[in-house]
Amino acid sequence: MITVALTKGRLFKDFTAYLEDNDLPQYIKPLSEETRSLYTVVDNVKFIFAKGPDVPTYVESGVADIGIVGSDIIVEDVFNILNVSQLPFGDCHFSVAGLPEQGELKTIATKYTNVASKYFREKKMDVSLVHLNGSVELAPLLGLTDGIVDIVQTGNTLKDNGLIEYEKIMDIHARLIANKRTFYTKEDEIYKFLTEIGVF
Repeated sequence: MITVALTKGRLFKDFTAYLEDNDLPQYIKPLSEETRSLYTVVDNVKFIFAKGPDVPTYVESGVADIGIVGSDIIVEDVFNILNVSQLPFGDCHFSVAGLPEQGELKTIATKYTNVASKYFREKKMDVSLVHLNGSVELAPLLGLTDGIVDIVQTGNTLKDNGLIEYEKIMDIHARLIANKRTFYTKEDEIYKFLTEIGVF
């Protein structure tokens, strides 16, 4: 049996939509069922459901053999994993955003402090970062910061809160990651699953 770590939330919806588009009902039904269970088994594949930042940790430790995670997670932190390939879903991007009338950016709220720090350093901009875990859009609205660095997919959340994109930082995609050891010791099982879902 192989274990696959899946990200909850937006990327999970993109993955199940991908399965539907590729007519894979054997995976769609068990993965789409409303349940509080943190894992499910389909044939010889165990799927575990975790928060995005935890997926690489499960893969790195060998608890999961492979994982599907947004590239935002693996550019923000360092993990000892195989970054195998880009997947054909989960497209979005990092952006700098804020209020339309905002002038010079001196303070930025973000969950992604490493990505933001590198970006502003390369731009030679002296910006103070405020780390937030929740809805960073609140920060400029309440005057905590001048702007934000966050993930943008449709732009609707920014628009709904009266914010605009100033500049795109980088594209984000779903990535297939793997444990450095079991990717080879379970090669046949992993390859069979990835071929079945159309990744390889």
